[in-house]
Amino acid sequence: MKNPVKGDIYFSMKKLFILLFVVLFAFPLAAQNAEYYYMRGLIWVEKGDLSSAIADFTRAVNLNPNNADYLLDRGNAYMDNGNIDLAITDLTKVVTMNPMSEPAWYARGSAYVANGDYDKAMDDFSKAISLNPNDANVFSERGQLFYERGDMDRAIADFTKAISMDPQQESAYISRGEAYLANGNTAGAIDDLSKAININPNADTSWISRADAYLQMNQPDKAIADLNKAISINGTNAAAYNSLSNAYLAKGDYEQAIKNLDKANELDPSGKIVNSNQ
Repeated sequence: MKNPVKGDIYFSMKKLFILLFVVLFAFPLAAQNAEYYYMRGLIWVEKGDLSSAIADFTRAVNLNPNNADYLLDRGNAYMDNGNIDLAITDLTKVVTMNPMSEPAWYARGSAYVANGDYDKAMDDFSKAISLNPNDANVFSERGQLFYERGDMDRAIADFTKAISMDPQQESAYISRGEAYLANGNTAGAIDDLSKAININPNADTSWISRADAYLQMNQPDKAIADLNKAISINGTNAAAYNSLSNAYLAKGDYEQAIKNLDKANELDPSGKIVNSNQ
């Protein structure tokens, strides 16, 4: 799962400079220094230098440890930098200080997902939804957890809610399509995956998922066409070759089935993709 908070939390460069101007002229020196480091940290984030951002956020936190914004953005930076445990520590402080902070519950939920602690993630996403029931991203993230649990009905309900709020959310169509497929609703799956492809035709995973739906409908030729498109986008995706092997097998073309199975195994020597057939 992606980190859904990053794009929503960080300020634009224009806002950063306006805020920096206000800080320099409106706050006492001690607070001014903390805000200076915080603003500089946000600029480092915009630049993509997370290590420098974390260093400046830490300076701001040391000067003012009770500022939830400093901790929230440092927690997000830790998460984006792969320091999940430190992210959870900061974000837990934020929800303790400000239990009404929907972004903090959402961010900590994402951190718990990254740590594989899905029960805690589910609780945090549900709390975020209770605070802000109009955030499509949170519904998508919680829907994915329901999907992982095998609760397809709840997953579909959350993905549907996300789509109703953001009809251009490609990931929600993909996820709902895969949930429909797991539920045996191949027509619904193809419809959703086709919408995802229309939104972003350059995502190989959408083509692969739709091909799998065509295979379930015993339409191997359509599956092969989709899988060749996926391979043209990303020729290193073992899952595409594995599904292509299945499609040729369904047609009785054993030579092509073996050829593509060999390619899938070459790209994924661990056997994880090939073994998914079993």
